[in-house]
Amino acid sequence: MKNIFIGFILIFLDFNLNLGNSHIGLIPDFVGYFVMINGLVEMSEKSPMFMDAKPYATGMTVFTAILYLIDVVGFSVSLGALSYVLAITSTIVSLYISYKIVMGVIDMERIYSIILNGENLKSKWTILAVLNILVFVSLLIPAFAIVCIILAVIAAICFLVAFNNSKNLYYDTLENNID
Repeated sequence: MKNIFIGFILIFLDFNLNLGNSHIGLIPDFVGYFVMINGLVEMSEKSPMFMDAKPYATGMTVFTAILYLIDVVGFSVSLGALSYVLAITSTIVSLYISYKIVMGVIDMERIYSIILNGENLKSKWTILAVLNILVFVSLLIPAFAIVCIILAVIAAICFLVAFNNSKNLYYDTLENNID
């Protein structure tokens, strides 16, 4: 579960450097997805939900690597509206992957009759999903978009904190009991 958490951190927290038309992500998302895949494989024995997310995470590794290269060479500027479509696609798939992971945590609670705060994690994911959707909807109203972006960043941090709590509960209560 540690690798899934590290993957989430690398994916959700973006730091970028802009040089002319080039947009360089200092922590590329494809690295986060690659790390996450290792965590999904490790956790697949605990719940099949984790393995359900693996093909999507693999696809996102390739997709975000291509987007990263497009940004680095400065080609993304010439994509126009297509760049929004690519961003929306990336967000939707990312939300689906994170949903499957949340459901994997809830599934482990059911299978092993333990508490991993799955419902709290799911509520944080729901808020994150709604705010991410609002970010794209609000692009027509710039002032509202800025508020939505700030709230989405806060929601991502809250989700990471909730997932970290679930991860810690997993290692505290499960690892020694079900291996």
